[in-house]
Amino acid sequence: MYGVTKTALFGLTKALAGEMGPDIRVNCIAPGFVPTRFASFFIDNETIRKKLNERTMLKRLGSVEDMAAAAAFLASDDASFITAETIVVAGGVPSRL
Repeated sequence: MYGVTKTALFGLTKALAGEMGPDIRVNCIAPGFVPTRFASFFIDNETIRKKLNERTMLKRLGSVEDMAAAAAFLASDDASFITAETIVVAGGVPSRL
């Protein structure tokens, strides 16, 4: 089910960008694992946390601030020529799709 919903979001992003442009840009952020209270089972276990850190090329987990920075960039004028794209913010972990 994960792959189906992820693919649907990618398609929705492209379809909305086509319908809403040229004045509105539509992009998707695909976050990697972000330690939150929801994921406390994983982050509270030091062994699991270390394994998660090692899976990323940057050897650390992402943060909500990392995701917010990607969103802020996409909303900025610096991204004025970016639309219909999915930005993976996962520390170099290969996408599952």
